[in-house]
Amino acid sequence: MTTLFYLLGYLALAAFIVLAVTKIQGYLKASPLHVRWEIYPVPHEGKKAQYGGSFMETSNWWTKPRHIEHIWDIVGIFKEVLLLEATFKHNHSLWFRTYPFHFGLYMLMGGIIILACTVLCGMLGASPIWGSVQEMGGIVTFVHNVLSAVLLIGAFGLVGGGIALIQRRRTDAGLKVYTTKEHYLNIGVFVLFGLCTLAAWAFNADYVTMAATFMHNFFTFTFEPIDSFFFTVSMLCGFFVMIWIPITNMQHLLLKYFMYHDIRWGDKPLQESKQDQDTIVNELLKYKVTWSAEHIAGDGNPKTWLDVATFAGSKK
Repeated sequence: MTTLFYLLGYLALAAFIVLAVTKIQGYLKASPLHVRWEIYPVPHEGKKAQYGGSFMETSNWWTKPRHIEHIWDIVGIFKEVLLLEATFKHNHSLWFRTYPFHFGLYMLMGGIIILACTVLCGMLGASPIWGSVQEMGGIVTFVHNVLSAVLLIGAFGLVGGGIALIQRRRTDAGLKVYTTKEHYLNIGVFVLFGLCTLAAWAFNADYVTMAATFMHNFFTFTFEPIDSFFFTVSMLCGFFVMIWIPITNMQHLLLKYFMYHDIRWGDKPLQESKQDQDTIVNELLKYKVTWSAEHIAGDGNPKTWLDVATFAGSKK
């Protein structure tokens, strides 16, 4: 059973990598040309972004070299990923529920990365974090204590935020319309993982050392048993989460970069050098929409995207 336990870990890691790469490649190959709504501000416009401007306000902009301030793209994506800035600005009540969930997830992910780096350093000759406390050096003891706090806070955030999100979806009239059983299941899987992590932390004298021991065994292909029921259950749940993320709508964790840089902030003009670009655009403009919304050329009757794009706006 011990060998099977470790083999499941290798399988989960391999499946996560393969599925993640497949999802990203699939997006890059299959995503159509995006409809440009020209929604500003875009961070890489620099000073123009402060008032919602763009390079298009410059006369004859297509004849001039364009300067893109990528540093503000980086700042923007970090503010959105780490702070959920847009949610905080536009939906405070949701932010106070979803941020603990995401923060807990970030803490657990960060804790695992730090743990892996520390174990690798130990394998290269530093003080081993998987040994007894007496064997640890000063800095390793500090990292050990930090990891213990990070993993505990992360688990609490994941559980508390997840339960709050489930409750919000059950009671909010707007969210209930868009909520499916899959949404509850997706959040519930993470809540279960958080609960298992809390149990493993609470019912073992030194959870961090136990986790480091498992990771050392995992890296060195040493199939030694971990004598803890709760730790084993939490790891099995973690293996499942690794496979679960790329195959559900939780895959936005993997595609967040592309969703912002390629879609939300993608404002690169069409290149004339692409010979088939005009053909692609013309074909896409023939696609039809049937929505009912007067302000965007929608009366329920089929209209092409060209009709929508050239619509002058509602008279109301």
